Amino acid sequence: MLTHSRFSHIGSYAADAVTVLTMHLEAGSEAPAATGQRDEYVLTKDWPGEHERLCLLEETVDALSITALRAAGLSPGSRCLEIGAGSGSIASWLAREAGDPTLVTATDIDTRLLGPLADAGIQVLQHNVVTDGFPAGSFDIIHIRAVLEHITHREHVLDRISSWLAPGGCLVVVDCASFPLTSSHNLIFRTAIEAYIDMVALTGTDYEWARSFPEPLQRQGFRDIGVTAMVPTVQGGTPFAKFWSLTLEAVRRRLLNAKLIGNEEIDRAQHLLADPEFFDLGPGFLAAWGHRPH
Repeated sequence: MLTHSRFSHIGSYAADAVTVLTMHLEAGSEAPAATGQRDEYVLTKDWPGEHERLCLLEETVDALSITALRAAGLSPGSRCLEIGAGSGSIASWLAREAGDPTLVTATDIDTRLLGPLADAGIQVLQHNVVTDGFPAGSFDIIHIRAVLEHITHREHVLDRISSWLAPGGCLVVVDCASFPLTSSHNLIFRTAIEAYIDMVALTGTDYEWARSFPEPLQRQGFRDIGVTAMVPTVQGGTPFAKFWSLTLEAVRRRLLNAKLIGNEEIDRAQHLLADPEFFDLGPGFLAAWGHRPH
């Protein structure tokens, strides 16, 4: 059972392309004419493949988050906040490392995939990081991944999040960065992923922002700052390729409505992402961390 916890008063691998395309035809859950509005998150859990897509992201990027959290000094007894918990893998890891699941709060704007966390004793909260808050100094460590990149006024939200940390507490920010795509020699792959990036840019998403890490934390006055990065290989049929295949399928109709790419071009990219002979570099991920001054 999901709970609103002690903070409730403050608000609210290989799969072939045919399988993916069948999911597209049967889903029917995406708004028929939408291309995306400002500050709209288009990769919602209403799409049937979203749970699998999130799990594939976790399989690829959790190691980066864990490296950053350990470098930040996570220790037993830490009060932890996971913002945008997705399907819950990092929140579960935080509970194990903190030594007590009740020390961990996992938030998301849609908590439908977080039932197992609540069953394990983690506090699950439906929460919008833009409009909802926490009392100052509530947490010793905060992890936020693949969230700020989608928020137009991300630096303002980062300032709000910083206040939720206790003095000396640590913030870990992980976001996607598109820079490896510019050197791709595969026109089919590059065109499809760049079309996705251009489409979500219409809603305020910025896949170039993370390339500036750790400057956002420096501007906030954080200390003991660190940064690391990963650029995953995309081989057709592997988990990261399937992640991008599902991502393209989730927004296919929006891509077509925005006239950023054609249906046949998406189909060619889907076949490529299912082909074990295909190799390229995908968009990267950067992690930055730092401690709030005492």
